[in-house]
Amino acid sequence: MPQNLFAACRVGEGLVARRVSLEGPVQDQLEEVFAQQVQSFFDGVDEEVPFDGRWKPDVNELLTLEVTDEARIFSETLNRNPIAVEAVDLANFANAGIKALFTGEAVDGGGRILVQHFTAGQVLSRKVALFLQGNSFRRLTAPAFTLAAALTFVIEGRLIKFRSFSNLRSILDVQEIYQEATRPEMQQLAGHHRLEVADVERFFELADQPTRKLINAVLRSGVLDDFTAEQIRNAAAGTQLEVALQGDRMILPDNRRDLKELLRFLDESRYSGPLSGQPFITNSRRPAQV
Repeated sequence: MPQNLFAACRVGEGLVARRVSLEGPVQDQLEEVFAQQVQSFFDGVDEEVPFDGRWKPDVNELLTLEVTDEARIFSETLNRNPIAVEAVDLANFANAGIKALFTGEAVDGGGRILVQHFTAGQVLSRKVALFLQGNSFRRLTAPAFTLAAALTFVIEGRLIKFRSFSNLRSILDVQEIYQEATRPEMQQLAGHHRLEVADVERFFELADQPTRKLINAVLRSGVLDDFTAEQIRNAAAGTQLEVALQGDRMILPDNRRDLKELLRFLDESRYSGPLSGQPFITNSRRPAQV
């Protein structure tokens, strides 16, 4: 069956769908391309893990999220008559705000929707693009674009399945799932009764993007409310991490490296190998099966 292609365009604060007009033979070829990509996407996967912003998948895993309100546009579009979907303005294709190309089917909450990230670099008319005609190359002058080499995510039923959160959020607004600490949240951490912060402005200066993500995770976990400073210091010593105390407060380090190490420990992403005792940083926050 010929494959219809749609674009998800960022217009203002939301996504809108547009139809990409294709000739019949191209629709047939498109079906083959996406069939190969979906096979690669699921190849070797034997487990799906609910995502909470705290780990990266292993090669045999896919991360999953419940379909967000914004992501419903994909199924709603595919359930419509394609002709009823407004077409992309081909004369202004490069400036249409396209964030993704998608195809597939979505019937009564079922089916499978295939989504690729789309970037400005895929618009060939912005570059000197050459194509072979006869025995020589000619310059491409008409608007053109390339497909991405792989899928960014797949929607099946009520789940978004993906491997890279960074790629996912380049298309969807999912900041509520995994966000950096805001300045008020950083102030909240700095003012916590378990912590001693000598210079709050210095703390703000040290908080780069990875640090702000750790701050957000630590605040969400409630670990500072659940354990005393002494309990945390003793547990950290088991991972060869020294935590300085001032009375019943932990002294927050005033250099970025040590600050991150303490936050990683509080986020339980620093641990000691049970045999070697070697401290490690883990990129997987998936709970072990017991």
